[in-house]
Amino acid sequence: MKNLLRTVPLCLAMLASGLAGCGEDANNQPQGGGFLLPVKFVPVKTQDVTVELNLTGRTSALMESEVRPQVSGIILKRLFTEGSEVKKGQQLYQIDPSTYEASLAAAKADLAKAEAAAYSVKVRAERYTELLKTKAVSQQDYDDAMANRKSAEAQILAAKAAVRTAEINLAYTKVYAPISGTVGKSAFTEGALVTANQPNALCTIQQFDPIYVDVGESVSDLLLTRKEIEAGIIHLNKDNKAEVTLVFENGDEYSEPATLEFTGVSVDQTTGMVNLRATAPNKDRVLLPGMFMRVKLPKGQMKNALVIPLVAVVRANRSDKFVYVIDKENKIGQKFIQLGPQIGLSSVVVNSGLEPGDRVVIANTQKIQLGMPVTPVDSTQQDQSQEQGAK
Repeated sequence: MKNLLRTVPLCLAMLASGLAGCGEDANNQPQGGGFLLPVKFVPVKTQDVTVELNLTGRTSALMESEVRPQVSGIILKRLFTEGSEVKKGQQLYQIDPSTYEASLAAAKADLAKAEAAAYSVKVRAERYTELLKTKAVSQQDYDDAMANRKSAEAQILAAKAAVRTAEINLAYTKVYAPISGTVGKSAFTEGALVTANQPNALCTIQQFDPIYVDVGESVSDLLLTRKEIEAGIIHLNKDNKAEVTLVFENGDEYSEPATLEFTGVSVDQTTGMVNLRATAPNKDRVLLPGMFMRVKLPKGQMKNALVIPLVAVVRANRSDKFVYVIDKENKIGQKFIQLGPQIGLSSVVVNSGLEPGDRVVIANTQKIQLGMPVTPVDSTQQDQSQEQGAK
């Protein structure tokens, strides 16, 4: 028992000594104990960059027409292949014409009846005209005859109008393409009942050569762009359009050059954005309506620009932006910045607020606090070591 009592204090002393030894890592813990969070940073450097105006938008058809029936009836035939090219005036559908043929025949019969009735009225009116000269008929009988003649002529006009209406309705049983373009899927099959001016289109025809790309830009960016146009930084062609490059969602560039218009713009009152439109040739039908696209407008080069990753930028409010930096004592600091143009999809130019050599935090911004000591990790050196290891 005495030996056991002597052993317990000795073990406690050794355990305390071991714990103290484990906390002596100078790189990850301060003297008072506690883990230092590793934080990635990039050193700010100056470099020459190509400045581009990057806008985003979606493609839309040059022309789009929803084909609807103008008469009611059963579809007898569909005369096109879905997804094919159709010409303006080409017949697309045939609606059952039998009832409209009958209506036309009835209208022509009514016209013949009206013309026959008008003949006797006309002859009587002419006879009463001669008899009135010799006072063989009264003035009242003459007036009645003339009135009947005018009424008969009006009935003829009405009958002719009915014939014309019947002819138009019969012609509408043949549904034609209002524009040339690519016809989409048919919403109705043969045997389906359609009604005049129904809300659902029979099919849709689109023209997308050339194709539009509708993009949005803030009013402030538009004003800056116009100043750069006046200063000659951005060049316009003779049609007051700027040549731009279209970029797909995966980052690939579209092979054909496009043009962007800065005239006739309007402001969307709901978003406060300016609506601009780019036009691109699309002979091979590579671009389809509804595709997301990015528009790049070159604006020249900036010498000795300070460039940082976009992920480092933190918004304090709607207008103020800042970055977290690591100071000489390896503590977290904060610097408010003024941003310049965006470079590509991942970097941005800093006009003011930073200096070459500043260590800008690019990760763990949600976990750090001002004045917090951290373990700095140079992201550029880390990436280089990984590339060398891969080789």
